[in-house]
Amino acid sequence: MGGPIAACCREVIAFSGGGERHPLAFPRVFKAGGRRVLEVSVLLDNRPGAMAGVASYLGERGVNILSGVHHHVAEGWEDEGWWCFFVECDEAEVDRVRECLRELGQLEGVRRVQVSEANVGGLAVDRHHSVQLMGVDRVVTFRTGWIDGIFREIYRRWGDDGRRMIYLEGYYGGRKSYGFWREAFGLEGRELAEAALELWVVLGWAEDVRVVEFDRARGEATVRVWGSFEAIQPSEGLVCHFLLGAVSGFLSEMFGKPLFGQETKCQAAGDEYCEFVIREKPFVFGSVS
Repeated sequence: MGGPIAACCREVIAFSGGGERHPLAFPRVFKAGGRRVLEVSVLLDNRPGAMAGVASYLGERGVNILSGVHHHVAEGWEDEGWWCFFVECDEAEVDRVRECLRELGQLEGVRRVQVSEANVGGLAVDRHHSVQLMGVDRVVTFRTGWIDGIFREIYRRWGDDGRRMIYLEGYYGGRKSYGFWREAFGLEGRELAEAALELWVVLGWAEDVRVVEFDRARGEATVRVWGSFEAIQPSEGLVCHFLLGAVSGFLSEMFGKPLFGQETKCQAAGDEYCEFVIREKPFVFGSVS
């Protein structure tokens, strides 16, 4: 077997076994690009082929699906789920596309169809969802430029006191989250630390995180972070105080003793990665512009 299909299969197999990642463009707010965009939510039976039936029906009628998400109605695996997506259409085609979307309700397995205008100025906006959930927790999303700007302003106004405050905010959160993730993952030790830090990538806090040293008996660990949300803007000093505090607090609870974190490298200062060293001795803040 050769040609494009074989090449595609090789790529998929390599990806499934490797650590390659790509950005998730979650379709909540995005540039419309001058297109007329409609948002569609289809409540489907939770069975094989339900989504494929909807996609085939629209594809045969020339309706282009831009992007979307599939999720269940409630916690756990229920008998129905939502497929929510955006479609594009020319102004002259709006009525025809709307009729095609209305006809989705006639398909087997389709329980309900909701359609809304998504265009707001130059953007397309998700109007079918409110809060986001991760497990049982509500997730709040901030633009990195917004939250990073808040942190930098705190450091500018209050200097080391501001940096300590952000560090302690992360430290408190890390301590409080330890028990929750220990129970949720059902893991211990280094495996638990690596699983919990993987969530930083899932939440967009970082692009990659690795535990390169872990000694529970000595109360020591070293964590390296690529693409920290705190390090998106250049700086003359070390700036990842929140993430440093979070991992320090988490490991303090795990090791059963107060630990202290120090950032020894930072991408904002030009290093290849951000490096957090966790020890039993206190650390001293370096200068931050």
